[in-house]
Amino acid sequence: MKILIVRLTALGDIIHSATVLEFIKREKPDIQIDWLIEESFKAILEDNIYLDNIYSVNLKSLKRDRSFQNIRNIYSKLKDISKNRYDLVIDMQGLIKSSIVSTIISNKIHGYSYRSGKEGVSSFLYKTKTFSNYSENKILRNIKLVNDALDLKISKQDILNKKPHLFYSDTNFSANQKTIFVVGSTMFQKNYPKEKFLQLAEKLKRDITIIWGDLKERNIATSLSEQSKYISLAPKMNLNQLKYYISTAKLVIGNDTGPTHLAWAMNIPSITLFGLTPVEQAFETDINLILKSETKVNHHKIDKNDLSIRDIKVEDIIKKIDLYHL
Repeated sequence: MKILIVRLTALGDIIHSATVLEFIKREKPDIQIDWLIEESFKAILEDNIYLDNIYSVNLKSLKRDRSFQNIRNIYSKLKDISKNRYDLVIDMQGLIKSSIVSTIISNKIHGYSYRSGKEGVSSFLYKTKTFSNYSENKILRNIKLVNDALDLKISKQDILNKKPHLFYSDTNFSANQKTIFVVGSTMFQKNYPKEKFLQLAEKLKRDITIIWGDLKERNIATSLSEQSKYISLAPKMNLNQLKYYISTAKLVIGNDTGPTHLAWAMNIPSITLFGLTPVEQAFETDINLILKSETKVNHHKIDKNDLSIRDIKVEDIIKKIDLYHL
């Protein structure tokens, strides 16, 4: 049997979606699993022992180039993928763009039902569908979708006992086991205040590195390192190096964003801080903990004026670290 998983973006969602791979292979060891992903995220899945092929497409290019030639190139690439003649395409994203992409590749598509997805109209393009409440935990939604699509019995307990499901190739630098702070994200409203990260470092009194992805995050990291003897900057990294770096950590503390979720995927202790986004973005385990501000979240419409992550107390983070001996 050959299947294609379509999950194009974003980093954290791709990381969580990849959780199912181990269990698909466990139940169906002879299955061929391919994945279609946005080109800029392809490296996060590279070296994955559960995947046979990774295909990428540059849909983001359409934001700057909607020429006929570019559209034709993308379409041609998708039609080439369709030559694999998949027995099933599983759209794990449930968006209009992912459903259209899936339809170009195959007419045998399984996805979320109209009332289950963020963009319900995408369901009109699916042959078979899964109902799952949109407010349900994302990882559990992924399990339900794959269970229905492939007649599997992946359970919540399986997720609690999962193996690391992201992998890396050799890197050209080494990393010492340290605590890692993740200070940035795609939305400033999701970011824990740098002043509180500084307070946390001073209370922990342990070696800490800050990972960064852009100039703004680097500036925050530089500022914090200049104010604390415990903090240093991680080197500039690509996604392969980032996977390796996270895999060496003693503890990762950060915002609801891809690098923090990497720790969960690689079974590294972590504390993920939530404000305006729902805690159902993550899956708590004995070593992967969650701290959420007191505000309630509307799963269908994020309140971008919600800055409540700033209200999480440093002392509450310390309590989590002490209670779980992280």
